[in-house]
Amino acid sequence: MENNSTLLDALMTQFDGAPFNRLIGLRMESASAERCRARFEMRPDLMGNVVHRILHGGVTSSVLDTIGGAISTLAAGERMHGLDGAERLRRLANLGTLDMRVDFLKPGRGNWFVVEGRVLRAGNKVIVTRMEMHNDEGDLIAAATGTYLY
Repeated sequence: MENNSTLLDALMTQFDGAPFNRLIGLRMESASAERCRARFEMRPDLMGNVVHRILHGGVTSSVLDTIGGAISTLAAGERMHGLDGAERLRRLANLGTLDMRVDFLKPGRGNWFVVEGRVLRAGNKVIVTRMEMHNDEGDLIAAATGTYLY
């Protein structure tokens, strides 16, 4: 983990292999220190309202938090230039959500959804992120701001 491309490769592997992400079907499409993007398909077991085929709000919140954590991990890793790989990984393993606010803007209808996250501010201990979820028609379904401690 001496360089950022190795950190990025590790994040991509861990993200796609994480049990929760596999359960949802959330797969990373692209990631950099500036922006992460993931996608998942609508399935009946993810619906909160099966009559209207609307995604459960808990799924929406969870995927927004997940992409916020991913971009925060990369941003925190960028700030740890002088640390060796083992120490860097140890510190990144402690990253966690301090706070998150979600605005549900439209019902979660769609065949698939894309979630994106970007860093608003990266400090010495805290990273603030902005996340959005769009459906396959480009509608903004939900937006969130998250604060992560590392």
